[in-house]
Order: sequence, then structure tokens, then C-alpha cells
Amino acid sequence: MKKVTSILAVAIMALGMATVAIENTADEFEFMNDISNALTCNDCDAPLGDRIPPKKIA
Repeated sequence: MKKVTSILAVAIMALGMATVAIENTADEFEFMNDISNALTCNDCDAPLGDRIPPKKIA
């Protein structure tokens, strides 16, 4: 019974660590998307009608 309990505890811990790693990776991709949008926007502070269209990323 002790082996089953310890195996179950390790499996739950591994699942928790994997979940945290996935959440951190998702946050990093969102951050990279924000940086990409900031770099391609020329007149982000201009009114919507006066903005220059964003540059195309090759």
C-alpha cells in the first residue's frame, strides 16, 4: 500500500509540474506576440483613422 501511495504522489506532483511549465510557456508566447505587435506598429498612439498600416513580417 505504501508503494501505491508513493507512486500516486509522484504522479500527481509530475502532473502539477507539467501544468506549471505549460502555463509559463503560454505566457512567454503571449509576451512574444505583444513585442511583435509593438515592433510592427508605427503610429500606435495616433487616432485609428490616421494610423499607418503595420509592416509585413517576412
